[in-house]
Amino acid sequence: MKGFLRAFIAAGLLLFATGCLPDRPVQVKPLPAPPAEQPVANLPSQLHQRNWTGSLNQGSCVHASLVNHLRWLNLYELGERWRATYSDGEWDSRLRSRLDAADIDYSYTVKADPRFLDWATATRRGAILWWKPAHCCTFVGWVNRDGRQYAAILDNNYPGRFELTPREQFVRLWAGYGGFALTVLEDPASSLPYPSYEVIE
Repeated sequence: MKGFLRAFIAAGLLLFATGCLPDRPVQVKPLPAPPAEQPVANLPSQLHQRNWTGSLNQGSCVHASLVNHLRWLNLYELGERWRATYSDGEWDSRLRSRLDAADIDYSYTVKADPRFLDWATATRRGAILWWKPAHCCTFVGWVNRDGRQYAAILDNNYPGRFELTPREQFVRLWAGYGGFALTVLEDPASSLPYPSYEVIE
């Protein structure tokens, strides 16, 4: 029994000497979450795809917009394959057929329904859509500024920045350009990380 007691005391001293006894609890202070990122599909500028001319000497704005969209959805390799495979002009039914052939799930509208873009913003996916005459761009979400809501657009003819148009004006013009929009049904990139707490000294 004495030997057991000595071993127990020795083990306790060893734990104390090696620092295995718990210190006082660390005090932390929770930090508030930052405002939501705007636009929600905030593809880094170095990944913005510029429009290119295809073999028929036509712009490839639909495919460039889709490449931007796929990059945001963490489908970078698919976007590169798409860029290597398709170019020149495109229309919505053939684009959908090509997506079907590639077994890519998507959702779309041809009615300029702003609820579709509300959903694309809420899910942080964004979309591609007809925007400007005979052109396609990437919708990267609604942006709130000065009490107004704007559509944020990545135009593949002008990569490196986002263009803002007031919501009502945007929806009206979008309908005039055909009202088509399409979103690939994959998960978007993660939100930007932020510190959620700080240690109180």
